[in-house]
Amino acid sequence: MRTRIAPTPSGLLHAGNAWSFLLTWLLARSQGASIHLRVDDLDTARFREEYIEDIFISLPWLGVDWDTGPRTLAEVKETFSQRLRLDKYRMALERLAALESGDGPLLYACSCSREKVRRDSLAAGRPGIYPGTCRSAGIAWRKTFDDRHPATESYPLRLRVPSSAEVTLAAIPAGAATLAPGREMGDFVVWQRNGEPAYQLASLVDDEEYGMDLIVRGKDLLPSTGAQLWLAGLLGCKTFPGARFLHHDLLLDEEAGKLSKSEGAVSLRGLRESLGTPGPLLAFFARQLGIRAENPTRAGDLLPGFAPERIPAGPIFWADLAREAGLPRPGPGTDPAS
Repeated sequence: MRTRIAPTPSGLLHAGNAWSFLLTWLLARSQGASIHLRVDDLDTARFREEYIEDIFISLPWLGVDWDTGPRTLAEVKETFSQRLRLDKYRMALERLAALESGDGPLLYACSCSREKVRRDSLAAGRPGIYPGTCRSAGIAWRKTFDDRHPATESYPLRLRVPSSAEVTLAAIPAGAATLAPGREMGDFVVWQRNGEPAYQLASLVDDEEYGMDLIVRGKDLLPSTGAQLWLAGLLGCKTFPGARFLHHDLLLDEEAGKLSKSEGAVSLRGLRESLGTPGPLLAFFARQLGIRAENPTRAGDLLPGFAPERIPAGPIFWADLAREAGLPRPGPGTDPAS
């Protein structure tokens, strides 16, 4: 079995990332799976080298190791950057562009602004789900896939997903589950207007290429899993459709929102500076998992008592951790590391 830890260097890692990485590590090591470190660095607008450096400091601080993948910023740049794999993503896009459905080509260009998508989805009674406004618009787009001519110079490309579309996944620990990408995601973007791959396509291509068959994600990414499984079927993927998935609940902030880089969630750098040791953080997570671990200092101290069925079915609140560890409780947009 093979899994991955896939941080995005668009901000400093935070406590919510630590929860997901810890679950990935514990599941992998308890199942005898290998771990690959995948740095999702396609978002050049928010990319900073310090964010990648933070990955190589934060994971060892937690005691989370990995078997393959980069160990330094230089290795990311020279060997493992997604920027070096653009030809792989273009090849997948080219295969999608050749496919037709009964209603026309599977790919189509979309001229809708974010505000129009918001308004149209509300009007259709499906907030946040693109209702297919441009499906029949016939917007012309350049069907070439090289560096000189990106797939579309003006519009993103969406994938036509029928409302009846369903996919089945092997879920941990519950067993088989069914997702409906047409209803839960709609016609999602596979190629951005800047001529680069969208997350759904790039993540699937990477997971298939690296042979990932054990995937740990937050429950907020369940719709993405459905979208990627649908994509995998269209592209004829061999490994990803049979992968086992664990979708965990999230670590929430003061206002019951997901901890995120964009909202200034407390960073692991800030926790390193205020705590020194990861012990209080690991002890808090151990209690959530029903693990008796006295004074844990690294992820391995939680491994003897770990069982997937003990992963809590419900959110975890940052305020509880902050209270137990005597940490500040920052409001939105603040970060104790700043």
